[in-house]
Amino acid sequence: MSVQVGTTEAVLNHHLQAIFARDLDAIISDYSEDAVFFTPFGVSKGPDQIRAAFASIMNIVTAEVMAEMKLGQQHIDGEFAYILWTAGAHITTASDTFCVRNGRIVMQSFVGAGPLLG
Repeated sequence: MSVQVGTTEAVLNHHLQAIFARDLDAIISDYSEDAVFFTPFGVSKGPDQIRAAFASIMNIVTAEVMAEMKLGQQHIDGEFAYILWTAGAHITTASDTFCVRNGRIVMQSFVGAGPLLG
């Protein structure tokens, strides 16, 4: 079964591939111009602020930590998606919720726990 371009599933798949590749340009390409990204560290609005947030995250979540990342659950319903994941002992549990419209992420929220996240 192929995934239709622009669907929530297609955008989420691309987003996860970009994150695992640590490709900041590809990550940011998934967001709309008016996207909002909620984290325990604050709210980022628009591609420039979201890029800065992901650059900071990549400084904390190194390639070695990402090598331990495992997707536990993924649920998609229309324009909404939810993932539950871990990164070994570094991030013991984490989840992201997305809203995708017109082929772009318009809202994402993240929360996680573990020694790496403080």
